Amino acid sequence: MSEEIKAGDKKAVQGPIQTTLEAPESWKRVVKIEVDRTLFDKEYAGRLKKAAKSHQKPGFRKGHTPRAMVERELGDMIRMEATEEIIRQAWMMGLLENKLQPLTDPALENFKFEDGDPMTFDLVVEVRPEVEAKDYENISVKKREVQVEDKDVQDVLERLQESKATYEKVDRAAEKDDQILLDLIPQAWDGEPDGGKRIEDQRLIIGADGNLEAFNEGLLGMSAGEEKEIAVTYPDEHPNEKLKGQAVAFLCVAKEVAAKVVPELNDELAGQVAEGKTLEELSTEVRSDLKKEGERRVEQELDRQILDAICDVNEVDLPPSMVSNYLDSGVEELHRRNLQNGRPNTDEEDAEYRELGKPHAEKALKGMLLLENIRSQEDIKVTDEDVDERIEQIAGENGFEVDRYREFVNSGDEKQRLEFDLMERRTYDFLLSRATVETVPTDTDIFGEKEK
Repeated sequence: MSEEIKAGDKKAVQGPIQTTLEAPESWKRVVKIEVDRTLFDKEYAGRLKKAAKSHQKPGFRKGHTPRAMVERELGDMIRMEATEEIIRQAWMMGLLENKLQPLTDPALENFKFEDGDPMTFDLVVEVRPEVEAKDYENISVKKREVQVEDKDVQDVLERLQESKATYEKVDRAAEKDDQILLDLIPQAWDGEPDGGKRIEDQRLIIGADGNLEAFNEGLLGMSAGEEKEIAVTYPDEHPNEKLKGQAVAFLCVAKEVAAKVVPELNDELAGQVAEGKTLEELSTEVRSDLKKEGERRVEQELDRQILDAICDVNEVDLPPSMVSNYLDSGVEELHRRNLQNGRPNTDEEDAEYRELGKPHAEKALKGMLLLENIRSQEDIKVTDEDVDERIEQIAGENGFEVDRYREFVNSGDEKQRLEFDLMERRTYDFLLSRATVETVPTDTDIFGEKEK
């Protein structure tokens, strides 16, 4: 919206403060204020009188300093305070008269107050943009078939099998995938091992992804009782600031070599993974879980296609503050992760996050506003009964006691989150019910991401 609000313009007919509302952008409101000079004079006079009563000056009793002298000393400060109070009153009036719900504090612009003239100024704020979603029916989407192959089930079973692997001590040189027990002694400044900094009883799996490559290569072939010097260079992205990019030599003292022992994939192993189940029953459960996981992925793909489509055909001008606040939340989450991982926060990383994250933020906010408007147009709602039904469903799926879980949901923000999730799911389901859905093979690359 680039022109003045016509029907929405409001101007007080009576009273010392008159307000007019303009909307140069769909997300911007300008409250134009005109204040009768008599209101300022009254506010100024009242504040001057109050100041004079408490004024203390040598040669005069408290409160008896001549008004002109008080004004000469305090006039500028009193005028500033009176002006700030008038602006505050005008903003409250503009806020109430125009029923504004601003996203930002008002910015003062075009202030004018000359002798003999009324006080005039603009108060500028950002608001949620007015959005009207269009062309959201008959959207074309592709739905991948969900197929679980025997190989998919076998891969999961083998990972479960690997998770139950143990290590048994062997009397031979270390090989890939063996576990080696060793002490690490860093080299001191004089090139000799620093025994005071000995790191004892470290267990490393030779060839593991998390190891420095120098260890994976250097530990191969070592036997218990053998010593070997290995020089490593820590990567620049290492979480420990003191080690980033540092080259350190370690004297490695091997104490034990253990070989990996993977148990047989049979009913006994299945019973350990899922108590009381046979291998066949575990396989059936894995297949069912994989099918549900595939269905969830397909649902997410359908939602993404719907969101992409409505964002492509609807223009939404976003307030800068909405985008900035969204990115602020992301930066806060980034800082929390850095703290957990022992990484420092840097202005450079924050700036890079904001730059790379801005397109995602804009799309997420645009989609949120469009979905909200579609809910409004289509009168899509969620009742307390819907929420309670969802509570019972979640409790049943996770083995929670229903009443205790209900109490947890109702005690904080969880109920609001459940309501939002249900509302969003209902909105996507509504749009999908009116979409043109094409079923495609399970290996179809719907978003073309494999080609990137």
